[in-house]
Amino acid sequence: MIRFFALTIALAASSLAAPLSAQPAAPTEITAPADQPWLHEPSNILFPAAIDRFARTEVKDLSNGRLLDVSIAYDDPVAKTHTNFYVYHAAEPSTALWFDVAATMIATNSKFGTVTPQADPVAFAIPGATLASGLRQSFSVTQLGRSSGVALIALGEWIVKLRMTSPVHDAAQLDAAMDRMIRQIGWPKTLPPLTAATPFHACEKARPFGPDAKKRKLDGAAVLLGAMAGKVDTDDRSKARDKGEVPAPLALCIHSDRISGRLPIYQGEKREDGYLIPLGDSGELLVVERDTLSGLLLGSNGPAPWSLTVKKHDKWLQYASYDAMPPPAQAILAVQSEHPVSVTTVYGKDNSITFSPDAIGDK
Repeated sequence: MIRFFALTIALAASSLAAPLSAQPAAPTEITAPADQPWLHEPSNILFPAAIDRFARTEVKDLSNGRLLDVSIAYDDPVAKTHTNFYVYHAAEPSTALWFDVAATMIATNSKFGTVTPQADPVAFAIPGATLASGLRQSFSVTQLGRSSGVALIALGEWIVKLRMTSPVHDAAQLDAAMDRMIRQIGWPKTLPPLTAATPFHACEKARPFGPDAKKRKLDGAAVLLGAMAGKVDTDDRSKARDKGEVPAPLALCIHSDRISGRLPIYQGEKREDGYLIPLGDSGELLVVERDTLSGLLLGSNGPAPWSLTVKKHDKWLQYASYDAMPPPAQAILAVQSEHPVSVTTVYGKDNSITFSPDAIGDK
């Protein structure tokens, strides 16, 4: 069934999103009285002025003042231990996905020296929940401290991540400290449907990536359908939450390759499922997958093309499609050097789609 939306559609060259090599937004301070809790209104999560010996020291917006990516810092002056909570609007609100990204960033950070996990990831439940829908893991490190760790949970369309590093605590003590902090922030009284958390595992058969793929000629109808996909996905998720439906876990495994030795690649279990690459550890993704809607337009004239989509906190960026699955290096180069063919807003009341001037007509 084709759904139609009240959308503002624009053709623009200069206003279309720049390639992803552009600099990210500069952090901005949020004024929060030192003796009062601070509420992140979009997620309805309350951050106390102090937790145990940790005093809240700063609150920053990392998303141009839209509260789509915020950092809340706490410090324990006695144990000289630093903690950051991050709350960000995720393209794919999955505990397993963003936990694995965060844990991989710790494990592959050369500044930590030798990094050794204390144990396998631990599933935990937040206050008010009956399911263990979060994941936590601590590591021993030999530089920049004695231990470091992460605890993370997907809450509706938001990710809540705790990062802690300590020069004093060992990994077990750090794990206990993270557990106490997670339990003492002010979680919403009414929680969205939650999924039991299970960590991702290495792929049994990592997909081999082929040579560079051939870019397809732009097709106006296919571009329009691709641009609408972000709105369809967002609306479907919202309706499912309103109905109390538990979100299905992502069926992904961890590919053996990494980008620059650090950023993981996640592939689907089936050959036609494509792959995901996180663009950092704050909720944004590069998704390479079959464009099934465009495949329906083609009918028997050929296989469905492969699409490139960058899913940001508040918008989806669609890039030119390919005849075959582009390998990660080609996909990353494309989004770093090319302008998208469409940008679809997926957060807030601004239901808009912007197209590049040559995207709508067949060329």
